[in-house]
Amino acid sequence: MGSAESFESAAPITALLDSPPIRELFGEPAECRLDFFGSPQENMARDWQRTLECLRSPDTPPLLRLYGWKPWAVSLGMYQSAALLNQERCRERGIAIVQRPTGGRALLHAEELTYAVVVRLSSERTPRQIYRLVHERIAQALEGLCGVRLELAPAPPLVERPPAAVCFSSSARMELLASGRKLVGSAQRILGNVLLQHGSILLGDAHVLLAELVDLPDEAAREHLRSQLRERSTSLAQLCARPISWWECALAVWESFCGVPIPGTH
Repeated sequence: MGSAESFESAAPITALLDSPPIRELFGEPAECRLDFFGSPQENMARDWQRTLECLRSPDTPPLLRLYGWKPWAVSLGMYQSAALLNQERCRERGIAIVQRPTGGRALLHAEELTYAVVVRLSSERTPRQIYRLVHERIAQALEGLCGVRLELAPAPPLVERPPAAVCFSSSARMELLASGRKLVGSAQRILGNVLLQHGSILLGDAHVLLAELVDLPDEAAREHLRSQLRERSTSLAQLCARPISWWECALAVWESFCGVPIPGTH
């Protein structure tokens, strides 16, 4: 259980929860939602729509949302141009292209689980605190799956921070690493007092395919990007030495964030 086809007709699973882990992250009851596999445009629209709704009405609950992508897609940060990609190569491989409402760099949504949180900010819930707490919750879930130690990335020295167009070719401060290799990439956007953060948890190694989709001058540049992605990132399949399905990862991440299992699974 774990491919898009497995969940073709599955209805979303949703629960309004007020558990201690929910209170710690959101400061109020929140909707936890499992949306299975949606189109790239639907996925980005849903995250952004809830951000706007939370800004407009204090009665709209904050959100944790877990989901996948069908078809696979490259999402671009809000300041990136589609000219970064070779669109003919994307079409040949059936890869869609979508713009995220958040910043960050291009990433391929393939063998991964995407999470999104929408949180109201306060003096107790700053963007940095939310970023750290979300990654700590994800680390707790993934360490439980694989029995490996994950760490938050330190800020790299300024001299080692050239601009990077591709997410998993480098790490930013407080992103999740395993033995120095990036496992989870995240991005934020603040609108008024509302923060949207979403990110990608790598299940397998299909993200390396992004090296084939970026518009690069020659094969040497393409091989360099492939090498960076392989050397600087990792996946749950590598860490656990076995395949980890989308569903298995979603179960663990939901319980870590929400403090209770997904309804109907126990």
